[in-house]
Amino acid sequence: MSEGVPVTRRLAEFCEDLVWTDLPEQVQEHLKLCILDTLGCGLFGSTVPWGRILIDFAAEDEGRAAEATLWGDGRKVPAHAAALANGTLGHSFEIDDLHKVGVIHPGSAVIPAVLALAERSGGSVSGERFLAAVAAGYEAGCRLGVATGAITLANGYHSSAVAGAVAAGVGAARVLELHRDTFLHAVGIAGTQASGLMAAQYNSYVKRAHQGRAAESGVYGALLARRGLTGIVDLLEAPYGGFCSTMAKGSDPEEIIRDLGSRWESAASGFKPYSCCGSNHTSIDAVLTLKGELPELNGETVDGVTVFCTPTTLHHVGWEYRPESVTSAQMNLSYAVAVCLQDGQVFVDQYTSDRISRPDTVALTKKVRIVETDEFSSLGRTGRHGVRVVARMNDGRTAQCTVLHAKGSAHYPMTRKEVIEKFTSLAGKVLPRGQVAELLEAVLHLEAMADVSSLAGLLVPKRN
Repeated sequence: MSEGVPVTRRLAEFCEDLVWTDLPEQVQEHLKLCILDTLGCGLFGSTVPWGRILIDFAAEDEGRAAEATLWGDGRKVPAHAAALANGTLGHSFEIDDLHKVGVIHPGSAVIPAVLALAERSGGSVSGERFLAAVAAGYEAGCRLGVATGAITLANGYHSSAVAGAVAAGVGAARVLELHRDTFLHAVGIAGTQASGLMAAQYNSYVKRAHQGRAAESGVYGALLARRGLTGIVDLLEAPYGGFCSTMAKGSDPEEIIRDLGSRWESAASGFKPYSCCGSNHTSIDAVLTLKGELPELNGETVDGVTVFCTPTTLHHVGWEYRPESVTSAQMNLSYAVAVCLQDGQVFVDQYTSDRISRPDTVALTKKVRIVETDEFSSLGRTGRHGVRVVARMNDGRTAQCTVLHAKGSAHYPMTRKEVIEKFTSLAGKVLPRGQVAELLEAVLHLEAMADVSSLAGLLVPKRN
C-alpha cells in the first residue's frame, strides 16, 4: 500500500492481503476467544423468542439452497438467510463481545457472515482461511468504530450495526478470496446497506436483528461483487454520502487506517460478563464493589443510589425505567443497578419477562438517580463509560466507588478461564456437555481444521 491511496482502498487491500500466521500470537489467541464467545452467545440466542422468530423466518427458505446451518437448529438455508438469523442470535441477549471505544459488537456481524459463506463454499475453506477472514473483518470493523462509533451513536444510529455491515463485508470478501477491485466493491456494496436506529432499544425485538442485517449485508456484498456488481469505492471517505460524512460527520477517515498493521484494534474487543448494554457495566462493577465492602448493602437497606456519568451514558441508558420488554430492561441503567443490589449478579436470569417486572425491583429503580457530570470528559472517548456511584443506606451511611473501565474491557479483561466458563454456560443451554467440550477444542485449534464447515455441524445438538 502506498501513501495517498484513498482510505477505503487502503483498508481493503490490507484486509485482502492479511495472513493469519502474520498476526501476533496474542491477537490470534484473542480472536479465537472472540469466536468462541460469539458461538456461545449465538447458541443461547437460539433459545429466546426473538431468536426463534428469525430462525423460523430463515427456515422458510429451507430446501431452496441448503448452503449454511442455522445455529442451534440444524436446518440449512441460503447463506444470506443463515447470516441474518445467526447474526441476530449472536446479539440476542446483549452479551456478545464489545469494543467499548468503537461501540461495536464485531463478532455477531462478522462471524455469521464468514461461516455462512465458508459453508456455502462446499468444503474448500480451511480453518486458517476462516480465521484470516474473521481477523480482517474484526480489524476493519473495530477501526471504523474507533473513528466513528461514538458520533454515530450520538446521531441516533446503532453504531454496531452500521459499522458491522462494513466489517461483515470485509470478512465475507476475505473468505471468498476476492481480489483488489472486486474486494473493494464488496465492501462498498455492504457499506451502502448499513442501517439501524437506536430507538429500537426501548421496546422492540428488532434491535437484536440489526446485527443479523449487518451480517446479511456482508454476504450480499461479497456475492454480488463476485458477480460484477459495483459498489462505492470511496465508501469511507466520500465527502457527500460517504460513511464518515453521513453517519459520523466530523470524524476523520484517516483515523481508520492509522498505524494499520502495527496496532491491532481487534485485540481491544472485550467480553461481557453482564447481559446488558455495555454502558451499564461500570455502574454494575461499582455496585458489586460497594456490596463487597458493605455486605449489608442490598435492595432493602439502601435509601438511594446516585450514578454520576457522562452525558453520553445518560442519554443512552439513563432514562426512566419502565418494564416494557427484556430489550428495554437490558438497555436501562436504573434496572441494572437495582437488580444488582438485589441479586448480586446481572446475567441471563436477571433478564426474564417475569424478573424485569417484579414490583420490588421496579420500585427500587425509582431510588436510582442518573446525573450528568463532566468529571470524565477530559478523558475523551476512553472515559465515555466512567462513573462515580454513591450509595446511601437507610441508617445514614454513605459509600462511593469510581470506575473508569468495566470488567471485560481491554483495560480490565476477563481471563481466558472466565471466557471459557461463560461459553460453557451459554452453549450448555443447547448442547450436551460432551459436545460443548468438543466445540471448545475445535475453536481453540481452528487453524488445524481442513474444512471449517464441520464447525457448523458442532453448533447443532447431535442426535443419539
